[in-house]
Amino acid sequence: MAAGRPGARATGFTTVELVVTLVIVGILAAIALPRFQDSAAFTQRGFYDEVKAALRYAQKLAIAKRREVCVDFPPGQVVLTFNPTTVSGAACTSAVNLPGQSAPYVVNVPAGIALVPSANFRFNGLGQPTPAPVTVSLTGRALPITVAAETGHVSN
Repeated sequence: MAAGRPGARATGFTTVELVVTLVIVGILAAIALPRFQDSAAFTQRGFYDEVKAALRYAQKLAIAKRREVCVDFPPGQVVLTFNPTTVSGAACTSAVNLPGQSAPYVVNVPAGIALVPSANFRFNGLGQPTPAPVTVSLTGRALPITVAAETGHVSN
């Protein structure tokens, strides 16, 4: 027994150390737990970033292919397609694939979020949107996504 020998150190935690540790863990749990339970803000921000990335990709692809890339907003989705011809204004009949994959580039709107685009639009071969300017808003988001008329720059 360590207690019977002189100069031996006792091991373990004191009651005070255990109580202080439990109080700190309790305070952290009370502050952090509600933030993780309400994931709507995280979902909304993730979708907002995903839509911005899709619009930026559409613009870059239009410039790279020198073809029109259409951005359509059917209910609950953002769909990218491109015009396979050089005729301006022709139908966008070819699917844009996800980078490095054969699956079409479609962004699905998560439940509880509404997407409010100004209109369907297309990027021309110079990366400019038609019709312009374009705004895309999400419910609960203070800043809409805007696509500049002359440059096609996608920003918030």
